[in-house]
Amino acid sequence: MYYLIKKDILIQKKNLLMSCILMIFFVVTLSNIGIAGLSISILAISYTLALGASQIEDKNKSDLMLVSLPIKKSKIVLSKYISIYVFVLYAILVNFIISVLIKLFHIPLKFEWFTLNGLFVAIILITIFTSISMPLIFKWGYTKAKVPNYIIFFLFVIGATSVISNMNYYSTTRMFEFIGQRSNPEMALLILIPLLLIITISYLLSLTFYSNREF
Repeated sequence: MYYLIKKDILIQKKNLLMSCILMIFFVVTLSNIGIAGLSISILAISYTLALGASQIEDKNKSDLMLVSLPIKKSKIVLSKYISIYVFVLYAILVNFIISVLIKLFHIPLKFEWFTLNGLFVAIILITIFTSISMPLIFKWGYTKAKVPNYIIFFLFVIGATSVISNMNYYSTTRMFEFIGQRSNPEMALLILIPLLLIITISYLLSLTFYSNREF
């Protein structure tokens, strides 16, 4: 499995370099929106790299080679899901280094760039998006799943924006009161349990689709 994850990284050397430049761009353009800027940066980079590996494999028809090797399909699928969080860690590390350099050179920003809240939001979003995207990719391949994934992505963004914009003062206040009354371990459980459930269901769907897929 280690070599499958390593493969996803090595086939994207150019993309990794470009992602560093893109993260610097995000700091310049999104630092004025606080934790949302960091969340968008991590989400965009890790999501793009996760899907980028599938895109390159689909283009080179690597799946045909992988299924012909003595590798269990469960390992192939699981490696893709682990790769997602390897890319998340990569995006977090680069953003952390950028944050350190910002403080070292006293670069004035309206908000602190690297925050724990921003990291949590990014991990939640990347888990949701990839949990939707991966089963479609394992069912149809990257190329055929690209349009449905884009549609789902934009519907999710529009839906989330609509829900947030329609929340009144009372419901917003109650939500923050509820969060404020929870301890850090309680909040961690409230976040982690649904995320683990979502990613587990997504993995099982992906494995089922991949096992039944005709190459």
